[in-house]
Amino acid sequence: MIGAVNLSAGYGGTQVLSGVNLSVGAGEFVAVIGPNASGKTTLLKTLASLLKPLSGVVYLDGTMVSKLRARQIARLIGVVLTEQLRPTQLTVFEVVALGRYPYTNPLNTLSETDSREVLRALADVGIEHLAARRFYELSDGQRQKVMIARALAQEPRVLILDEPVTYLDPRARVEVLLTLKRLSKERGVAVIASLHEVELALRVADRLIIVSGGRVALYDSPEEFVARDGPELLYGLGGETAFSPELMSIEFRPPNNGGPRIFVVAGGGSGSLVYRMLARLGYRLSTGVLHAGDIDYYLASLLGGRVISEKAFHPISPEKMQQALSEARDCQAAIYTSPPIGPLNSENRILAEEIARQGPPLIVFGNAVIEGAIARVDDPAALPELIGRALEDGLEARPAAVRR
Repeated sequence: MIGAVNLSAGYGGTQVLSGVNLSVGAGEFVAVIGPNASGKTTLLKTLASLLKPLSGVVYLDGTMVSKLRARQIARLIGVVLTEQLRPTQLTVFEVVALGRYPYTNPLNTLSETDSREVLRALADVGIEHLAARRFYELSDGQRQKVMIARALAQEPRVLILDEPVTYLDPRARVEVLLTLKRLSKERGVAVIASLHEVELALRVADRLIIVSGGRVALYDSPEEFVARDGPELLYGLGGETAFSPELMSIEFRPPNNGGPRIFVVAGGGSGSLVYRMLARLGYRLSTGVLHAGDIDYYLASLLGGRVISEKAFHPISPEKMQQALSEARDCQAAIYTSPPIGPLNSENRILAEEIARQGPPLIVFGNAVIEGAIARVDDPAALPELIGRALEDGLEARPAAVRR
C-alpha cells in the first residue's frame, strides 16, 4: 500500500531521519512511537508528501508519490495533523465536506456522490447526529472525530494522523483509537498514527514503527517489541520507573527510603490498588502468599516488593505460610485486601487471621470479616489515614471496628 525505500527526511536540508525502509498494507493500524523530538512528525509529513524527501522514495501502490499530482495524492492520502481547525461557524457537515475538494468542480459545489460520501464519513466515526451542529460548539473529542471524518471524506487509501488523541480525555482517547482500528478493517485503509500513549499503542496497534536516534524500525507486533525489551530501551526506563510486559504498563517504583514496611495479604488482582497507593505514599511493601503468574505477583514484583510466592496452580504450602507469617511479623502494619478465596489460596485467609492474632495491626480492605482486625474499610481514601494512625500510635490488635 504505502512504503518507503532508503528514505532520508528532514527540514531545510537538515537530516532528521535516514535509511528508512518500511511498508504498511491495507487494513493495518500501525502506531508510530518514540521519544519527543525523535522525528515522528517528520516521518509522517514525508510519507504524506507534505515534506519532500531529502533522498529515497515514498511509494503508494507501487507508484512513486513524487510522480503524482497534488489532487491525486489528496485522493489517496488523508492527513490529520496536530494543528486543529480553529473554531468556526461552519457546521460539522460543512467541515467534513471540505474533504471532498479533490473531487469537486472548480466552483466547489457538492454533487450527490459528494454528499453521500460526507454522510458516510460522519456515520463511520459515529457523529452523523452532529451534522447540523456548529463546529465551535463541540468538545475536543468530537472535533477530533470531525477531522478524521473530513480525511475519510477524501476516500483515501492511506490515513496518516499525528498525535490524534494527545489532548483528549481517557474515554475520548480510547474511542478515537478504537474507531481508527475499526475503520482500518472496514474500509481497508492503511492507518498510520503517531502516539505518545505507549500503553494504548501496545494494546491497539497491529504493528509498530519505532522512531529513535535518527533511525526507524518496524515491528510486526507490539508483543515482539515488548519481548525485546523495547519500551525499556526506547524510553530509558529504570530506577524509579519500570515497564511490566505482563501488565503492559509503566509503573512508578519509589526508591527504598527505609520507611515503614506494610505487609499485604492479597491475590487475584485485589492488591493492585493498595500496592500502588503504598508505593505513592513511600511505604515499603511485603506481600504474600501470591501464586506465580497472578496479576498481584507481577505488580508487587515490579514495584520492588518482597513477594512470598507459591508455584502456580499449587495449594499454599505450610512452609510458605510460615515464611509469610514471619515476614508479616517484621512489618509495622498489615492489610488484607479481601481476595477471592478458593481451594488453592484458602490459607491466605488463615494467614490474615494469624496476623490479626500475633502480628502487626491488621486492616481489612473490602468486605471480608477477620476477627482481631483493627478496622475494616470499603473506601480506599480511608486507608492512608488509618495506616498512618496505626503506625504512629502503635495500635495493638483489638476487636474489629467497622469503618465505612
